[in-house]
Amino acid sequence: MKLKHILLIFMLSAFSTNAEAQLLKKLKKKINQVTKIDKSDTTQGSNNSALEKNTEEKKAFYTSDVVIQLVENGKTNQTQYFDSDAVAVKLEDTKQPKPGFVDSEGFMYVYKDGEYTKSSLIAVQSQGLMAPTMMIEAYKLPPEPFMAKYQKQTDIGMTANPFNGIVEFAFIYKPDDFRYDDFNEIPQKIKGKTYTKFEFLNEPGYEGSYVLFDDQDRLVEIFTKMSENAEMMTGFGSNGPKGESSLKYDYKSVEVNLPYAREVKAAGQGLMEGVMENIVKGGKQPKEDIDEEDYDTSEEKGMTKRMRSTLRNHKVTSKDLKDRYEFDWELETEMQLNNKRKEVIQMVFLINKSANYQATKMIMEDTKNEGVSTMLFDMDLKSMVMFMEAQGQKFLQIHPIPDPVETKELMNTYKITDLPSKTIIGYNCKGLQLEDDKYIMKVYHTSEAEIKLSNFLNFGNQNQKMGMPNIDSKVVEQFSNGLLLEMDIIDKKKSKNNVNIIAKSLKNNKTSIEKVEYQTMDFFSGGQMLKKTKN
Repeated sequence: MKLKHILLIFMLSAFSTNAEAQLLKKLKKKINQVTKIDKSDTTQGSNNSALEKNTEEKKAFYTSDVVIQLVENGKTNQTQYFDSDAVAVKLEDTKQPKPGFVDSEGFMYVYKDGEYTKSSLIAVQSQGLMAPTMMIEAYKLPPEPFMAKYQKQTDIGMTANPFNGIVEFAFIYKPDDFRYDDFNEIPQKIKGKTYTKFEFLNEPGYEGSYVLFDDQDRLVEIFTKMSENAEMMTGFGSNGPKGESSLKYDYKSVEVNLPYAREVKAAGQGLMEGVMENIVKGGKQPKEDIDEEDYDTSEEKGMTKRMRSTLRNHKVTSKDLKDRYEFDWELETEMQLNNKRKEVIQMVFLINKSANYQATKMIMEDTKNEGVSTMLFDMDLKSMVMFMEAQGQKFLQIHPIPDPVETKELMNTYKITDLPSKTIIGYNCKGLQLEDDKYIMKVYHTSEAEIKLSNFLNFGNQNQKMGMPNIDSKVVEQFSNGLLLEMDIIDKKKSKNNVNIIAKSLKNNKTSIEKVEYQTMDFFSGGQMLKKTKN
């Protein structure tokens, strides 16, 4: 799975509860604004220039017509008609005489003063990410499949989630996405037809909520029942309004004709487009670089929820950190990535031979003038601390080191062979090659150096979770008595995933990290995000 995908999932977990509630209100308000329109005849032609962009990719994703009802406490507030040929939505409200529309580039069509105008809904609502993730949290859907599809749409240059997720959910979620410990699967017969129901588990305040699929594995209903004790953001408090809400999907033929419309800029659209251009960028990757395995989340079910649970239970604060982290040695290395950008990252391992912590300073070639980041692993506190420098300011952020996830895969199914010795930065190094059906890993270490890095290869079960071969205990023991100076990871199927790390120098240089120099950055407290660090 791609690093950018993982970071996006982390971004999802970092939304504050107050921001979530406000965005949900804005989303409802925006939908209501679309349906509050004047009378107009939309049958005199259609203008669907949006479909001229990425037509093939859109048709491959949006594969069937569907009618969607948005129901709250038993009352249908809105009906959406999605036409897979036009890749467009018509929005109808029982209280309004005429519909609004949304096209496949996220433009919202509204009739006013005798004409239709259209403005970019996506630009206003953060490039198809923010509003859908709020919907996911409100309905307690697994975020991992959505984030994978979002990543793929971005990679191929599509406008991601132009319909705010409500339509997209029908083409993203499948029964397998709910087959893990947080859901109870129950086969059902309704009017002679077979359905599969997934009841929500481990969601206090959401008892009675479920997701329903038909006999063709199509999403039929998302039903959420919230009590007054339900948490809108799992693990971080903030109770939402109690009641029932649902999205109902009916797969039947639909025809949508977009009206001719004059484009106008929505309030704040220019500013938002400028900001988001630097945050979420479309890829237009060559088709040969698109690999479906990169978007497979079958081994990541429940990952975001576990992350939130770990964060919630992690009680370490800046007060628990050492006032000063001292280091005696610096091992300078260079990491080369074989991705499209051919990135080179300078990594400096900061080592204290007598301490139960170590750190890694990372310097990106294209951003080295903007500041550096240092990851410190404090094993006594079971915490990873990010020390960041940017624009003349220093911040720190504390994260738990998660417990390894048990794996059912067979261990030690790779072949180990010796490699010829070679000299790296003046030290004689022995080499080993580890190979399985996915990877070839070549590693060189020396026993001649004055120090050793005992935990460098000892990832344990974490390797299986990362898709890498688990390291044999004998290999770990051998490398624990030396210092690893080169690692070459080769993906047999996807060369773009290849990584090489090689040592450039080893220096006996005393350095330190002073906690008092950093402000604490806390995304999860619900209060002030930046706090002065106290000793």
